[in-house]
Amino acid sequence: MRDTHLHRLINWLVLFCLGTFGRNVAIWKAFRGRAGARILDIGFGRYSALSQLIKTQRFYAIGLDIYEPNVRASNGRGIYQGVICGDVRALPIKDKQFDLAVFVEVLEHLDKEDGQKALRELERVSREAILLTTPIRKCPHHDYYGNPYEEHRYVWSFEELRASGFVIRGKGIRGLTVGDIWWRSPPIFFRPLQYIIYMIGTAFSYFFPAIAPSVIAWKFLDR
Repeated sequence: MRDTHLHRLINWLVLFCLGTFGRNVAIWKAFRGRAGARILDIGFGRYSALSQLIKTQRFYAIGLDIYEPNVRASNGRGIYQGVICGDVRALPIKDKQFDLAVFVEVLEHLDKEDGQKALRELERVSREAILLTTPIRKCPHHDYYGNPYEEHRYVWSFEELRASGFVIRGKGIRGLTVGDIWWRSPPIFFRPLQYIIYMIGTAFSYFFPAIAPSVIAWKFLDR
């Protein structure tokens, strides 16, 4: 079993979390049930963790990734209404074209200055909100699948994200998450169990971010 074969499980866990302890989260309440809401999914990679969410909510979604093979592979999967090969630091998109800009596990792949540029670009193209997830501690990450953009370059802190206007919630449990020895060492067929433990850990760290290795953060614009 390969990691890429588990993308359906990851998508299911996202839906499960949103339907349980995350059902009253402000950012989810703002977009839940809004069929046709315009979503920009930036850095979707080989498989977007939002694909089932996009389908079940019937969002109008555009995917953008800087790595062309990812863009080519996304065609024909029926997730997006369109895909773009582009750079988040200079998005090829007009102002205020989307209701929500989503930045899942991408910010850490930019150095701090470029990350700040990216966040400004997200604010430029979004009318309502920005949603992102990112590690808040060092986690080695290199050129998986030949993608030269995979390296982690900067780890944002709670304080920096909050200073940029984001609400912060925890994701995962330190020592039991992606990048930790515990995650990498067991045989791959134990990976579904690892994801389940990760989900349970998220339920705790969501309310106590200090114990989390990464965060979910959102920012409403013009409020």
